[in-house]
Amino acid sequence: MSLLLVEVQGAEREIALLEDNRLVDYHRSADAGSIRPEEIYIGRVSRVMKNLQAAFVRLADKVDGFLPFAQIPAGNIPQPGDSLLVQVKKPPLPGKAAYLTMDISLTGTLAILTPCRPGSRVSRRVGGEEDRRRLLRLARQLVPQDMSLVLREDSLHAGEDALRTEVAQLLARWQDIGERAAHLSPPAVVEQAPDALQRLLRDLHEVPERVLTNDPAALGDIGLPVTQAAHPMQLHEVHHKLQRALRRKVQLKSGASLVIDPCEAMTVIDVNTAQNIEGKNRDRALLKTNLEAAGEIARLLRLRRMGGIILIDFIDMVSSQDREEVLAALRDALSRDPVKTVVHGFTQLGLVEMTRKKADEPLASERLIPCPRCRGTGFAQRPSEDTQPPHKEEPDDAP
Repeated sequence: MSLLLVEVQGAEREIALLEDNRLVDYHRSADAGSIRPEEIYIGRVSRVMKNLQAAFVRLADKVDGFLPFAQIPAGNIPQPGDSLLVQVKKPPLPGKAAYLTMDISLTGTLAILTPCRPGSRVSRRVGGEEDRRRLLRLARQLVPQDMSLVLREDSLHAGEDALRTEVAQLLARWQDIGERAAHLSPPAVVEQAPDALQRLLRDLHEVPERVLTNDPAALGDIGLPVTQAAHPMQLHEVHHKLQRALRRKVQLKSGASLVIDPCEAMTVIDVNTAQNIEGKNRDRALLKTNLEAAGEIARLLRLRRMGGIILIDFIDMVSSQDREEVLAALRDALSRDPVKTVVHGFTQLGLVEMTRKKADEPLASERLIPCPRCRGTGFAQRPSEDTQPPHKEEPDDAP
């Protein structure tokens, strides 16, 4: 059973999604003025860096975004002072500017309209050649002239009239963006990103069965039955579950554990068995542990909003059939993740290589701060002998 929790405290909202009482998604409403994915700006080019093949675009006072030339559909290199309509693809991270594009995408529940380039396609999540061909024919019929249309997975079960209505709404939205941008002086926000609740409900493949909140009026009409409770997060121990999910070492029900180490270039996950599994059923026990780990890894990647390259060191398996079963389980668990993931398979070293799109700020950046003593390394400098305080002998009768 899926349960959506929304707790409103003044201008801030906490949003948590639970499936079978397991926390799978969590968001806290961003502070006003923050730069979020999908936001559209009319910006002004502040610097052009030909050696980087990119430009820096001013989005707000003293805030620049990074625009690679490859993200400019027409291919024209901008000049300092130019006004550009840009969209945030990736949010700013510590030490990194927001990643921008001029290839604007307007996302709906059933379709994505890309007004700045022609073409039509179908989401990779749609399986089956017959379904893909049918949707592709439909996309080519519905796409506005000189634009691109992507039909999402949810369009598979939608009627043609519903698709036509949504495409018309996206087109009207694009025309409104153009009109507003023409009357704004850069830098300025043209369209705010959808808030965390709107984005979550839009991207979920299945709507939650229940919604629990302390303030039903603040949610508006979300088309779902809403139940009121004073403290939804406390009632379902959300903060405790977050604390456990953010640990470096995460215990599994079987007694095995995951060790998660985010690095600068990638994230490495090690699967360890904490039980003695020697014996005639050892191979089966290893497979069972790895299958459990695959499901938990998919949950934690989504909850922790981890992105980029991810390497997983499952417990070694001799059978190639067992390896394929683990890969299938991992892909199946990741299929429920709204963010794009790709599992590339086992490397020659026996590690599973996968990627997850960097779509949002990692949960760790939102909930944790680096240790001021070790500065996030997990280690502190060993004191030298001459800096250690002198050892004091305890008297014989000391308690």
